[in-house]
Amino acid sequence: MVIRGKFVSVSKQHVNVSVGEPVWWVRHEIKTTKVYKGPEEVQDVRFLYTPAMESLCGYEHKGPLKGEEYVIAGMMDGNRVMITACSFIQPWSQLSLAQKRGLSLEYSKGCNCTVMSCLSMPCFISSDNQCLWTDGIMSRIWDGLQTKRLACLPRSESSNFCTWQSLTAQGPGSLRKSRLLRQ
Repeated sequence: MVIRGKFVSVSKQHVNVSVGEPVWWVRHEIKTTKVYKGPEEVQDVRFLYTPAMESLCGYEHKGPLKGEEYVIAGMMDGNRVMITACSFIQPWSQLSLAQKRGLSLEYSKGCNCTVMSCLSMPCFISSDNQCLWTDGIMSRIWDGLQTKRLACLPRSESSNFCTWQSLTAQGPGSLRKSRLLRQ
């Protein structure tokens, strides 16, 4: 699930589990402005859920509420959108032009491609539709060249062979598209 929206409020709630203590969750209310990827029936995301404890990889929103727009990549768990400290959550204004272009135009072409994280060498892929994501090997910061300028996309329209491809290549009409993305 990939959306763009503003964080509106935060509340804490518990979920009963069959054994043991209730589990506490943080519920972030958001105002969705755009859904880039997600199920047809989930086109207006209103809440994001995360574990209440940072030790359980809970996400803590440090930006102002009702402030700037964020791009948020979460996972569907039943009818809930879950986020963690490892989720891609970035202010829209801090995305590179290539990332904005990818969200608006290109990433949807790679829905059949899978990005495989490489945490330490050696790393391998097991099928032709996988791209190896190596941004974090040296620095543990997943914000490098692949993240900012590349997309895992099929080699051609009819191919299931996926490769990293540049989002900065200037094609016909891309200057006009770039101007539209800045808005």
